[in-house]
Amino acid sequence: MAWKPQNDVAMAEIKKIDGFIAQVETDKKDMIYQIGETFFKKYKDSENMDEELKILVDNIKISDTNRKVWINRKMKMQGMRICEGCGNVLPYDSMFCNRCGIKLGPVAEDLVQLKGVAPMMQPPV
Repeated sequence: MAWKPQNDVAMAEIKKIDGFIAQVETDKKDMIYQIGETFFKKYKDSENMDEELKILVDNIKISDTNRKVWINRKMKMQGMRICEGCGNVLPYDSMFCNRCGIKLGPVAEDLVQLKGVAPMMQPPV
């Protein structure tokens, strides 16, 4: 038989404690994330790491690339593109950025496969 609080005060206190538990769990996840982010920033260009960590770091770089590809695909559907130099949003067929003046290269549209995981689903564009 499940335990039931004896009154509304106990119920309110239990909800309050549940909130504290959730906050502690969130804080822990944030700290683990910070450890990973710190490691990635420090070693992203290093070749001196375990192979398992190297694969993870490489996959983060690939994920960053794929994020840009998805953004590019979305922007293309809207007839727009993003300047690689300054982040300005421009018409898709622009050859130069009207803010920073750089010559715009081709828009990356090909996803890159992560290492050591099953192939990604790629919806048609």
